[in-house]
Amino acid sequence: MQIKNLTLRNFRNHKNLDISFEDNINLILGENGVGKTNILEAIHFISTTKSSKAQYDKDVINYESDFCTIVLTDATNNLELQILNKEQFNNASTKKAKVNKTPKSLNYFAGMFNSVLFIPEDIEIITGSPSIRRKYLDMVLIQTSDGYKKTITLYTKAIRQRNKLLETLYEGGFGFGQIDYWNQQILELGTIIQQKRMEFFEYIENKIQEYNYKLNGPKFKLKVIYKMNEISKERMAKYKDTEIAAKTTLVGPHRDDFELLFNDKNIAYFGSRGQQRTALLALKLAEIDFIENKTNEKPVLLLDDIFSELDEHHKNTVLEVIKNQQTIITSTDKPYFNIDNVIGL
Repeated sequence: MQIKNLTLRNFRNHKNLDISFEDNINLILGENGVGKTNILEAIHFISTTKSSKAQYDKDVINYESDFCTIVLTDATNNLELQILNKEQFNNASTKKAKVNKTPKSLNYFAGMFNSVLFIPEDIEIITGSPSIRRKYLDMVLIQTSDGYKKTITLYTKAIRQRNKLLETLYEGGFGFGQIDYWNQQILELGTIIQQKRMEFFEYIENKIQEYNYKLNGPKFKLKVIYKMNEISKERMAKYKDTEIAAKTTLVGPHRDDFELLFNDKNIAYFGSRGQQRTALLALKLAEIDFIENKTNEKPVLLLDDIFSELDEHHKNTVLEVIKNQQTIITSTDKPYFNIDNVIGL
């Protein structure tokens, strides 16, 4: 996949921005605070229909406007995503998607263009809470699995409804006749989600070690462990009383997690900042291969100021990778290697 043009209207600090990209390596060059990272965020937003940074979608709208628009043109399609502020509700917004000027559902739109994003804040995938790691998984699978976005949305709604029912049951109210319905809903949806997540981890298991070998050599082993909170009829029956007492659903993919082991130790607790960063890089490189395997196209690679925190060996390893697909890099300084297209901000 390759971006030809990108247009931003009222997206964060970019009120009116138009950029053209070359097929290989593109550099967005500028001082801190001019909005380089915002451009990468917008591209990834098109891929997943979700912001990689904002807590609420409306946060990406320029504060002087009540809507923003992202338009991305690749070799075959013109993709448009608009976010509109809903002033009557706190933190609420709506999204409208178009493909070649024709309105489409967000479920149809998600994954039509694929990208892999690497920003400094991504270190929280390793060091942060399980919810951050689940969000990362969903961002990948939304791009590669038809219907995954709809499935995760329906599952989240079903969990909310079931939790309300559990609270009613705890308080001695009516609702035992409804519990079987919501159990079946989350069982069917949760099973699909965990199957897709398992496919991802099974694919990257060897890939992540291959990239770790290139980055760190044979002395260091990197392993990814999927900590599935398995959903099944048996486990749901086992935890029924505990869930009523807790007034919340304790079984299912909303409680999944994963960890990266560096020489058999959880790198979140026993790894240095440098080790965590190279482990994250290995994960992202494996993600590129996974997306290509699922879509038969290489995703666009988005790198935010990555070279400032890497030593020479790791820089050279990254250089080998960025030549294999269209790559967009942000930096405050021009790198020492050749760049096909430099975009100044």
